[in-house]
Formats: sequence, C-alpha cells, structure tokens
Amino acid sequence: MSAEALELVGVGKDFRRRGTLVRALEGIDLRIDRRSFVCVVGASGSGKSTLLSLVAGLSRPTTGTVRLDGRPVTGPGPDRGLVFQSGAVYPWRTVERNVAFGLELLPISRAERARRVGWYLDETGLTPLRHALPKQLSGGQRQRVAIARALACEPEVLLLDEPFGALDVQTKEDMQLLIRRIWRDTRTTVLMVTHDVEEAVFLGQRVVVLASDPGRIAADIDVDLPDDRDLTVKRAPEFIAVRGRIEDLVRTYHRGQVARASA
Repeated sequence: MSAEALELVGVGKDFRRRGTLVRALEGIDLRIDRRSFVCVVGASGSGKSTLLSLVAGLSRPTTGTVRLDGRPVTGPGPDRGLVFQSGAVYPWRTVERNVAFGLELLPISRAERARRVGWYLDETGLTPLRHALPKQLSGGQRQRVAIARALACEPEVLLLDEPFGALDVQTKEDMQLLIRRIWRDTRTTVLMVTHDVEEAVFLGQRVVVLASDPGRIAADIDVDLPDDRDLTVKRAPEFIAVRGRIEDLVRTYHRGQVARASA
C-alpha cells in the first residue's frame, strides 16, 4: 500500500463573482504521506481555505482530482475531521456530549464510544470540564473541544483551518504544543492552513507556500527540525532561518499580486 494518504492532482477551482469567472486555485499537485504534518501558508486570497474545503469535500474541484487512499473525494466523510478557526461547538451540549457527537453517527458500541470520548478528553486535558457547557469555557478550551470531537471519530486526516488564529499569544502557544503532542500520540495525518509562518514552521514537517491570483504552489519546503519540539526551538538558528526564508517567499508572491493589481 502506498505511503500517500492524500493526493491532489492538477486541481483547479473557479468561482463566479459578480458575474465574472474567477480562478481561485490552479494546477495544484500535492502529495501528503500518511502520519505526516503539513502546513499551508500564503497571503490572503491565495486559496488556502479553498484548498482545505476541497480536501474536506465541502466543494468540488473545477479541474483535477482529490484522492484519499486512492479513492476520489466526492463529499464530506468520517475519514476527514475538520476544525475551523471559530471552534464551532454545540452550545446546548456539554463538553462530553460535544466530543461524542460524531461517534453517535458511527456504527460502534456504547462501550467503544465511551472509551474514545474518555481517551480524547484526557488527551486534550478536558476531563475535569466534561460536564461543562461551552459558555463556561475559554476560547482555547472550546478549541480543545472542537479538536477532540474531530479526532474522536479517528479520521485518516485531520484538517485544521486557522484553528488558533483568534487566540491570544499564550493560549496559541499552549494549543500548538497540544496539537503537536496529539499528533505524536495518534499519528493522524494533519493538513493545516495558517497565515502565521512561525506557527507553520513550529508545527509542520513540511510547509507549502501558495502564491496568489490564482492560488498555486510556489514552494514546498521540508522543515529539518526534530519531531520532538518544544517552544525553545523557535529561538534556534535553524528555525529562524527557515522561518525567514518562508516569510520572504510569502512577501515576494504577495508583492507580485499587488504589482499586477496596480498595473
């Protein structure tokens, strides 16, 4: 069996905006191995969230194919878990029942459901809050609930769409450490989009840089840092070097877009 969990081949996506056809993505060729952690960065309008939406099956590509384990992605499914920036949780459900939500739709026993809920509550540090309602939680705690709920179905791929963008710096770093630990413990394949280059370098084994207008892959960079990282790695020369390289790429391609728009 191939090591590839996810494959996008010749993917393009068009939208109609005010009667005009706009190409959001063009010629995306991307292969992601099982158990890897890949981050996608790019300027606003580069199609990061559109790319994630195609993988999630929330929309269909105009051209090309998205495949998971060799099977075309034709819609949403339990083999992909998705977490948004808003950390959407059901306000009328307790933490425990939020985490259990997706499991209620799967053909598994009550004992297996309880086992998974308990394990992911422990993994995300939510066990003491299992009976709390979302209105009683902080923003970071609500994001933990959303992540636990997505992972409880044990998807092949976890999709993260700017999941920590609305959090303060300290909470964001806490969540970065959490998602790294969960990834090490579960070895779920992770595809994450973020505007934060430092976050992408800290979390990812690879960072894919998207150029804009239309969105296309400008660079695919391996992050040669230990998998077992803590926050001190952000001060390491190797980290600073790769972060600077990627920031320069994002800035360069964004400037190119601005220059074309001004011409």
